Amino acid sequence: MKDNKSAPFVLVVDGDDELTQGIVRHFVDSDFAAVGASTAREANRILADHFVNLLILNMSMRGNSGIEFLERLQQNGLHIPAIFIADRHSQVDRIRALEIGDDIMQKPIVIKELVARARAVLRRAETSRDWHLTENVTLNDKPFPFCGATVYPKDLRVAFPNGTVADVGRKEVGLMAAFASTGDVILSRKDIIHRVWGLHANIRSRSLDQYVVRIRQLFRKNGCEDISFLRTIHCVGYLYTPSTDCDGGSSAHCRGDIARTQRRQQRREVVGG
Repeated sequence: MKDNKSAPFVLVVDGDDELTQGIVRHFVDSDFAAVGASTAREANRILADHFVNLLILNMSMRGNSGIEFLERLQQNGLHIPAIFIADRHSQVDRIRALEIGDDIMQKPIVIKELVARARAVLRRAETSRDWHLTENVTLNDKPFPFCGATVYPKDLRVAFPNGTVADVGRKEVGLMAAFASTGDVILSRKDIIHRVWGLHANIRSRSLDQYVVRIRQLFRKNGCEDISFLRTIHCVGYLYTPSTDCDGGSSAHCRGDIARTQRRQQRREVVGG
């Protein structure tokens, strides 16, 4: 996959690995960012960490159909333009695919035509695009402070006081926005899931906990050793405690940790030099 932050990101989901890689290569050569997945589970992991602009779905995916996969995404509030690739399906299946998706192609496909159709779908979607990264965050949202760092929803990045800029998944952005908007208030796991994933999301508490772990690890990696700013409330949920005596609502102990880390690094450099 090309490292092109501005290129449309295409996720190809098909159990035929050879076909998937061929489609991915052709999209990359056509100035897209593209990645493949062979199962719905693998596709969901990619969707959790990336803002996907277009889905290419086989109607006969491993584990469930492409139609069922897209319907589940839409039920959870995630609306992504999609092109279906069909083998031999009934007319009803094809009609349903066009009702919930944006286009459909019959195998054997001409990949150049698929790329052209993808461009057309993205152009149509541009005017009616769903700008939501999560239920509570959109691409148009302004940067916001979180524990001494600044979160940039549009870029899916977090800028730390030590100068580091880290990429972050959209669910982590949604969680940080939810915590930042309700500082010093205990949020139940159910409430957090509704805020970030939507009211009808089928998300387990364990999945939520894993995203919170990622946020804590991200801040530890960038100098915030004391992660008590985001506390687990046993059997309930989480409590984010921003400091009221810091500019922009940032956390004092996080900034102190980062400063201490920087001083230790400087001492190591002096000793090593």
